[in-house]
Amino acid sequence: MIGWDTVVRCRAGHLFTTIWLPGVSLKSLRLEPLIWKRFQYCPVGRHWTVVTPVQNASLSEEERLAAALARDVRLP
Repeated sequence: MIGWDTVVRCRAGHLFTTIWLPGVSLKSLRLEPLIWKRFQYCPVGRHWTVVTPVQNASLSEEERLAAALARDVRLP
């Protein structure tokens, strides 16, 4: 799900929710326009990393809950 509460995974495997609007990067650096990867801060591991959106169907209920509880900063 792309939009205001998109679940993403960082390279270290942490899950969190962020705002993900295609073509718009308010708090992150898009690596390439057509690749679904961004460089941004991971609030779970407290590090800068590459993140990618995750399909909700591929997550367990526990993973969805953990991601919903770990939100990045809502304002740029």
